[in-house]
Amino acid sequence: MAQLNNIRTVSIPSFGKLPLGDDPGTFTPSGFKREHKGGRLPEDGGYTETGTPATLELNINMNAGMDFAALNAIRDEDVTVRLADGRVYMLPQAFVTEPVQVGDGSAKVTIMANTSEQIG
Repeated sequence: MAQLNNIRTVSIPSFGKLPLGDDPGTFTPSGFKREHKGGRLPEDGGYTETGTPATLELNINMNAGMDFAALNAIRDEDVTVRLADGRVYMLPQAFVTEPVQVGDGSAKVTIMANTSEQIG
């Protein structure tokens, strides 16, 4: 049976490696959304294209002493995402989209960047 792919590690220069939970979350690389644009005849149609940002939705463990204010302050950082199959992506100038909510020892963090690139 083949190994399933998931997020292995996420590193942020000002924060270090994030302590990911059992279910680390999801990563969506940047790309394009295409919508059909019709024409008078079928062959006259086409599509319009708009860019979509890279999104990293993470479940992290809030270890004792973790500075969640520093986590909220992440902006303009080069975030590195390593997947279980060895591929590595960088999200340049990434930022946290909304304040981290601290709960039962875990938290959800959403990190976004305009682009992402595979670097390994």
